[in-house]
Amino acid sequence: MQKRNGFTLLEVLIVVVIAVSVAAFAFPAYKKTQEKNKYMAAQGVLLDLGSAVRAVRADMSTGSFPSGSSPEQVTTSWHSTAAPDDKITSSNAKYELFRRKYMAPIPFDSGNTYKGFSFYVCPQGAASASNCCGSNSSVVACMQNPSLGSSSSTGGLYEKAEFREDGSVKNPKR
Repeated sequence: MQKRNGFTLLEVLIVVVIAVSVAAFAFPAYKKTQEKNKYMAAQGVLLDLGSAVRAVRADMSTGSFPSGSSPEQVTTSWHSTAAPDDKITSSNAKYELFRRKYMAPIPFDSGNTYKGFSFYVCPQGAASASNCCGSNSSVVACMQNPSLGSSSSTGGLYEKAEFREDGSVKNPKR
């Protein structure tokens, strides 16, 4: 009887089929995990942003932050600020405080997003239908990533979140 060396073609094909099957089941789970991780990282930034807006609003005696009636997108321009030794005046105080103390730590990607999410600060006590703040006047700040909508592997579950007046973070999809 001869000693056999190596594998037969059938054995190799079985191993390849098993490997492809495992990869086919693992890839969707991997994509969902990636979306969830991006969402959780952006949610941490939303918590910081919402807490900052609440702190600035508590320090203000008059006016609303931000001013206006529609949500204001948080952009990299909010990082640009006067030199540290420039004076903060009554006209620029709320934005300079917000920029210097709270916006500097937010690590925006290139452009105006973080991990693909756009952030908005909602006007105080104003319900708005634009952007992701919806028509809820208790929303302080919100984030959204339209690319994670219903066509994504998680069905839009990680598309948006809202930071509310009471300090809670809610996902409107849940």
